[in-house]
Amino acid sequence: MSPSRERVGDVVLEEDGRVLRATIDRPEARNAISPSVVEGLEAAVRRGRGSGARVLVLRGSAGTFCAGADLAWVLSTINQPGALDDGGAFAAGIRRLNDVLLEIEAAPFASVAVVEGFALAGGCELLLACDVVVADENARLGDRHLELALLPGAGGSVRLHKALTPARSRWLLLSGEMISGREAAEWGLATRAVPAEQLDEVVEAMIARLASRSSDAISGAKAMINAVRDIPVPEGIEAEHRIFLEHMGKSDDVRAALARFLQRKEKP
Repeated sequence: MSPSRERVGDVVLEEDGRVLRATIDRPEARNAISPSVVEGLEAAVRRGRGSGARVLVLRGSAGTFCAGADLAWVLSTINQPGALDDGGAFAAGIRRLNDVLLEIEAAPFASVAVVEGFALAGGCELLLACDVVVADENARLGDRHLELALLPGAGGSVRLHKALTPARSRWLLLSGEMISGREAAEWGLATRAVPAEQLDEVVEAMIARLASRSSDAISGAKAMINAVRDIPVPEGIEAEHRIFLEHMGKSDDVRAALARFLQRKEKP
């Protein structure tokens, strides 16, 4: 029986038995997160829950996981009147992204991020919400928000601190440095890093192992993982969300940095 295939927003969903694959498909934007990507991720979680999937596999098309948020959307939206108010266009869009990442984290199935190319800023926040991260050892990962005078707004400051030692999480957040997939595995940001030519083979073996587990046991293990957090992630994200919106509202550096970045992209 061939896998079912559907496109929701800018995410392609393929369901094959116990495994649901969600591929962000915006290659022209390096799979940057936009409202249409969030729509597809929401559909993936709904599909996974409804079908009883044991594994959700997240990856990006054309050799890039996700280069972050769609900065053109960010710049255009934050300049709209009331966009940063509670319920405003920008604040609501970020809240919606936060909600779907929390859903991935709390879902009763295992989530696997397959990282090629870049996983930066919002892309790094997306992989941090996943249970398992398998990376090309030459992929480039990092928070990167401060590179454009931004701050993480989708859980990055909370999950990064939980995933790494305080010294390493502070460095990645404050410096905006990118690290390799190999370094990410050494640091604990990725589960495993392998050469590019071995990535699919290793990933499929790991997916098969996860899919062979009892769905009830996976669900129970996920519940245990979430129950033992020392600081509830939603509370941390609430604090991050408040600080993030305050920063976006008051910092002219954000708009200037985004405008410079977009102008560089537009030059031939």
